[in-house]
Parts: sequence; structure tokens; C-alpha cells
Amino acid sequence: MNDELMPIYVASRASIPERGEMWRNFRAQGIPITSSWIDEDGQGQTEDFGELWERIAHEIAQSVALVLYAETSDFPLKGAFIEAGMALGMNKRIVVCLPDVTLDNRSFRPIGSWVKHPNVSFIPDIAEAVQWATNPAF
Repeated sequence: MNDELMPIYVASRASIPERGEMWRNFRAQGIPITSSWIDEDGQGQTEDFGELWERIAHEIAQSVALVLYAETSDFPLKGAFIEAGMALGMNKRIVVCLPDVTLDNRSFRPIGSWVKHPNVSFIPDIAEAVQWATNPAF
């Protein structure tokens, strides 16, 4: 069995400084995170959003999975949903971590019904979600 961690893409609300910091801390612990947006999540740090979206598509393609993280105060999400859609379009697995978010029983709002796609899993603890997504046996 291969014990090497697999690369993952991470998606969350970029305008909340704690989110980028959280992902950078995981990367510092050796988690192979391909998302470059976490290194330019400060106000005005991204110079060219067109180039950023091209980079995002490449980074998702290079990953085995996407981890989407959101707390109740993070909504509305925008880019993170697009990133998840890109990952689904590439047949990637998605791990959704919503530690304090309650989903509507019918519509699954505020996330949406896409979370019922067979490639989507829920893990409520972010450390477990990241570990599971990077596991080669995933």
C-alpha cells in the first residue's frame, strides 16, 4: 500500500483571512495542497482574475480530490461552488466539511442539491476531511 499523501485542491471563502491561514497551516504540516489562491488571499493580492481561474482549473486537474469547507458565517459562497463544479466536471471526488451548517432537508440549501452527487462525501471535522481526501485508498 502506498503511504504517500495524494494532492488535493481546497475551496472555501477566500475573503475570510482565517480560511487561507487554515489551509496554509495544513500545507505546512505536509499536506499536498495544490490551491495557489491560499497564498494570495489578501485584499488586492490577485492581479489577474482570468489567469487565476485558468490556474484554478489546472490545480484541480492535478488533484485527486477537492475539499470544500464552510461555516455558517461564510455564506454566501461564490467561487468555492464554481471550483466544486469544475471538480465534478473532471470526475474528481469532493469532500464537503460544514461543521456548523444546517442543510435544508429538501433543497440542501445553502449548498444545493449537487451534494447528492455520487462523488460527494461529507466529513464534519476538517482534519479528518483533509486526511481522508489525501489518502491513496480514498
